[in-house]
Amino acid sequence: MLSIRGSSPDGRRPWSRRDVLRVGLTSGMGLMGGLPILGSTNLLNAAAPANTRGFGRAKSLVLVYLFGGPSHIDMWDMKPLAPSGIRGEFRPIDTNVPGIQITEHLPKLARITDKYSIIRSLTHGDSSHGSASHTMLTGRRPKNLGEVPPREDDFPHYGAVLSRLRPTDAGTAPFVSYPWNIATSTNTVPGQNGGLLGQGCDPWRVVPAAGSGGGFDVPLATLPESINPVRLESRRRLLEQLSATRNVEISGELTGIYDRAFELLLAPRFLEAFRVERETAAMRERYGQNVFGQSLLLARRLVEAGVRTTVVYWPDRSEPEAFNNNGTIDKVAVAAWDTHGTHVGNTPNFPRLKDHNLPPLDQGLSAFLGDLSERGLLDDTLVAITGEFGRSPKINPDAGRDHYGNVFSAMLAGGGVRGGQTYGTSDKIGAFPADRPVTAGDFAATLYHAMGIAPEAEIHDRFGRPHRVAEGSPVWDLLG
Repeated sequence: MLSIRGSSPDGRRPWSRRDVLRVGLTSGMGLMGGLPILGSTNLLNAAAPANTRGFGRAKSLVLVYLFGGPSHIDMWDMKPLAPSGIRGEFRPIDTNVPGIQITEHLPKLARITDKYSIIRSLTHGDSSHGSASHTMLTGRRPKNLGEVPPREDDFPHYGAVLSRLRPTDAGTAPFVSYPWNIATSTNTVPGQNGGLLGQGCDPWRVVPAAGSGGGFDVPLATLPESINPVRLESRRRLLEQLSATRNVEISGELTGIYDRAFELLLAPRFLEAFRVERETAAMRERYGQNVFGQSLLLARRLVEAGVRTTVVYWPDRSEPEAFNNNGTIDKVAVAAWDTHGTHVGNTPNFPRLKDHNLPPLDQGLSAFLGDLSERGLLDDTLVAITGEFGRSPKINPDAGRDHYGNVFSAMLAGGGVRGGQTYGTSDKIGAFPADRPVTAGDFAATLYHAMGIAPEAEIHDRFGRPHRVAEGSPVWDLLG
């Protein structure tokens, strides 16, 4: 079902010697985020912040991104007393935490609400998929709003910042994202990459591929018979000799990229993580035999392998044939959570949520949080679940809800977050924050604080210019 592309350039043939030689400039570019970049300084404040509540409790971040804009009012922040044209068809149910209710279509998550917190007052006011995604994937509004393409000076993704400021050990990737590179009908969504930090902080991408038998095909785990570890090392030496012969000076960054790329070719712990088929049938069934469920199972395995940041984008299109070699889809349908109604991609809000989106979300996410907890990993793993915005309170004439950035909800669990609570409220129809609004900058600052990075810490771009990692402040009431 899924494969690491970057084995061969097109992912459809065995590795050649040339592919192995240039691995550092293809797949390797997304693996080097933990390496220092020339002309840059990593400023992790020497002193701990004044408020140390939950600071640095998390070793890993798993971001589950529900691209399209999940309906807060039908999932996490229901309004049963509102008029029918607002409250909709779903009923709220009690959870295992007194006083907290969520939708009836998330019964498994309702039974473990003590393990997570719900933010009900997120706000940024942007209702465009592209720029709103940049805002929620980076904590920073882009320079231009709307359906804009990525730019080299975009603020970096959380995973890219963590790659720079909290590098991983050799033999594992600092930043992995899958199962696709999210895009609108016009362009790739900005904010998914290293941005102003450069390609060295881009993620290692895992994209769907045909013929893997329902698991994760890992071409890198088995080099061609003609390229054994000894010959791979000789390839490395040959590269060095060629550079010297051609009198080419390789920068420190590029040298590091090559070195780590070669290391990962021989890193059994990291590569073994992708062999989800080695899990028991019962465990795979627990997560759900679908792309989302198996993606979360892979996320748990990547946490165990020491990956710092794992990003699971909701898999709109699981058919491998829909994807091109860059992990984007050639023709984008309406995103699964973009429930406008029958005349826009045939996405009526309530049937789409009830029949397609909420069941795998409920099964996969409850299994993931439960599995992490049982293995003693949840305390060290920060799990964040969000989309780019919510949906409009008023149901439109097409049986859908429209884009809505004025208020929406997100979930946080593990990694120093106290479970079993809600933070902030929206007004009586779920249209605006009623109290304790949370900005995207606050959301980012909370993630970074839990990961041991103060929001005033700085990253430096290619030109040596400093940038504060987060503009907001941590939401202290969520942290324990």
